[in-house]
Amino acid sequence: MKIGRSPLRVNAGSRYTAPMATKRVHTALPKKLDGNRAALAYLKKADPILYAAALAHYAHVRDFSSAEKRYGSQKLFAALAGSVTGQQLSTKAADTIWGRLETACGGTVTPEAIARLRLPTLRKAGLSAAKSKTLKELSRAVRSGELDLAGLRKLPEEEAILRLNAIWGIGTWTAEMFLIFALGRSDVFSVGDLGLVRAMEALYGIPMNSKREVYTEIAAKWSPHRSFASLILWRTRDNPS
Repeated sequence: MKIGRSPLRVNAGSRYTAPMATKRVHTALPKKLDGNRAALAYLKKADPILYAAALAHYAHVRDFSSAEKRYGSQKLFAALAGSVTGQQLSTKAADTIWGRLETACGGTVTPEAIARLRLPTLRKAGLSAAKSKTLKELSRAVRSGELDLAGLRKLPEEEAILRLNAIWGIGTWTAEMFLIFALGRSDVFSVGDLGLVRAMEALYGIPMNSKREVYTEIAAKWSPHRSFASLILWRTRDNPS
């Protein structure tokens, strides 16, 4: 591993408010696309506009019906810690700090390793006081059993987000990205993600910066495939036809 990377990462660019929660999963063509085909068929009836846009992209995004990339508790913690570490930073800066944090943790970022680190050590790695506090709080919650990251898979999306929001410093956007990319939850839409908002404005002719309800009402039509729809929208911005 070169400069340390958390298991999941978001490339911030100009589209996102907080980088590095998770990396957009635009992987190689999956062997099976049953889930994507089902989502596509659903959109054909529910939202013909997004369906037409998805035709060029559905084979290149994650299939949420697949069990691939099912992270264990340790990788889930590292993914969420990586999200916290990289918020509001460029990808390069986030990678640098993450590498320093991995080194300080002895090679792997775990709840136990974070608990052992003193705050000055976290600050020396490049973390702000707020991010250092969040990592400490996250470590404490996981170690005490207050927060079961793997157990979030069993909870409704809204409740899982609230459980994450209960940790000091973890906001809704970070929680939503964690649900999509780390937990593989299939029905998440983040109205706070600027990339999604801009993609919807371009696709549906929505005036820029409309009320949140405009976007959420459209997204409601995609349920229970809102994560798939989100991947399609991000991809239309990354790979315009």
